[in-house]
Amino acid sequence: MILLDTSYIISLLNKGDVHHSEAVKRLKGISEAEILATHPLVVQESVTVIARKCREQSGKCSEWLTRVESFMDGLKIVETLPPHDKVIELMKTADCKLSYVDAALVLLSRLTKAIVLTFDKVLESFVRGRMT
Repeated sequence: MILLDTSYIISLLNKGDVHHSEAVKRLKGISEAEILATHPLVVQESVTVIARKCREQSGKCSEWLTRVESFMDGLKIVETLPPHDKVIELMKTADCKLSYVDAALVLLSRLTKAIVLTFDKVLESFVRGRMT
């Protein structure tokens, strides 16, 4: 299973994003047998980021939300939520460099042994175990 982070989802869906080409390349390198998944917190964060960007850039929010909704329909949504106290504990360990969503994603990836696709360097460091 591969968990998708908000930064990856936004980059993949936005052709104008600086990481778009890399996001597409990574997706093409994934076996069709692999399960692409995300967490409801990531869905919420992604939709919130897109709505904010649309407001800031006078974009067509309904078109973007339709695009995200269509993309999310093809993902497995992993409902498991690590215990709140463990998420907060990891945030403290990270000296608040991880958001709540990112800390939950790190713990979920550890629990499920899933890879996380992200462009967030701090999140990536925690997922890869370079930081604890």
